[in-house]
Amino acid sequence: MTIKSILSDPPAALFACRLDDFLTTAVTIMAENTRNAVAIINDQNALRGILTDHDVMRALHASDGHLGSFKVCDWMTANVITCTLDTKLSAALRILGRHRIRHLVVIEGEKPIAVVGAREILGKLHDNDVLEINTLRDIAILPRAGGL
Repeated sequence: MTIKSILSDPPAALFACRLDDFLTTAVTIMAENTRNAVAIINDQNALRGILTDHDVMRALHASDGHLGSFKVCDWMTANVITCTLDTKLSAALRILGRHRIRHLVVIEGEKPIAVVGAREILGKLHDNDVLEINTLRDIAILPRAGGL
């Protein structure tokens, strides 16, 4: 299974904001869409960074809870780890572990199309495992040809 199996077809709207947006804008996007990360893009929709809930917590701590004047570019991670639609889910988990991160930006060509998290990847793998187990159980209990 690949990252494509997690995304709708076609992929839902990219949750993103711009470099000069206020941090409160990014927080609103995350909260309203139940997301833990957003892609940061420029005016040409090119990927420039990622902002996660962890980055927001760091900003809250640094500002004593007042995010009003902070810009997204002040707190985002610029060196974004990406994957493609064809990346296997197991490979995506290895990438997350190797880089000690929880989110990957999915790119198609040069453009970001989605942000996926470890929870989504693990959930899909779990669903597949349950399906496999149920299939194997069903095969095991099928009446055998010719009886026992």
